[in-house]
Amino acid sequence: MFILITAAFLLVTFRLVTYFSVKHPLTITLIIGLVISSISSISLWLNYKASTGEQDGISISNLISYWIITDSVRWTQELFMDYFIYAMVVTIFTALLIAFTFYFNKQTRIVS
Repeated sequence: MFILITAAFLLVTFRLVTYFSVKHPLTITLIIGLVISSISSISLWLNYKASTGEQDGISISNLISYWIITDSVRWTQELFMDYFIYAMVVTIFTALLIAFTFYFNKQTRIVS
């Protein structure tokens, strides 16, 4: 659910940025996506670290992690780590996409 909401938000952001004629709308949208992905990765990491240790049970420690994991599955430390790994992969992939867009923007400039 969180992924769908984030994707819809990024699509709306892209459309607004293109509507207002910003120079590099894809790069701006990807940077916003990187910020969202980084925040979710950090919150999932904090949730995983809070579940490890000597406690009676595990729980979700912050709101963003709860939006991502929800109550639909049985919570385990492995599940929390899997969600964190998935979020990190998305964050790294988004950072690589930003790097590629910067690289290709520099390559396609026409000097007059």
